[in-house]
Amino acid sequence: MPRTPRGRGPAPNVRLRQRQRPVRRRLPGQLVTADFLRGLLEATRARLPTDLRALKAQQQGSLVKLFAEDPEIHFEVWLHRGRERAELGLHFETHDPRRNQRLLEYVGDELQFLKEVLGNGLEAEPWDKGWTRVYLTRPLTRLDPDEQADLAGGFAELIEILEPLRREAMDATADLNP
Repeated sequence: MPRTPRGRGPAPNVRLRQRQRPVRRRLPGQLVTADFLRGLLEATRARLPTDLRALKAQQQGSLVKLFAEDPEIHFEVWLHRGRERAELGLHFETHDPRRNQRLLEYVGDELQFLKEVLGNGLEAEPWDKGWTRVYLTRPLTRLDPDEQADLAGGFAELIEILEPLRREAMDATADLNP
C-alpha cells in the first residue's frame, strides 16, 4: 500500500479495504443452507412415526427446531459449517435455569441407555444462559442430498428415542412448569 513520507499511514488517495469473510464456495450438487435444512426437515418428518409428524417446526439461519407444546423445549439440528459438524439434540432453553437443570437431570438418568442406543458421542450438559442440552455431533462436510438423508435419519432416530423421555421429564417437573 502506498504510504505517505516517513511511514505516517496510508496515502490520502488510497482506500483501506476491510477484510471480508471468506466466500464459501459450493461444489456441484451442494445445496444452500436454507434448502438443505428444508429438505432435511421434510425427510426427518417422513421417517418419524405418525404421532410425531405433527411436531411444529421453526427454521432460522443454520438450524431447525422441532417442538410439541413449548418451543423453548425442542429438538434441534444446528449446522456448524466452519467446524464441519452438525449438532443433533434436545434442548431445554426455558427462562428458568432450575427447570432446565431438572429436565436435564431427568433425561440424564437414562444417559447410559441413550449412549448404547444413539452412540457414545451423546452428551448431556448445562449450556449457555442457564440452558441445558442432550446432544451429539456428526461430521458435516457437504450440504448435498446424501448428507441430508443421513442427517435426517439420525435426527429422526434421536427424536423417536428421546421424545418419550421428554414427555416424562415434562410431567416429572410439572411443579416448575409455567
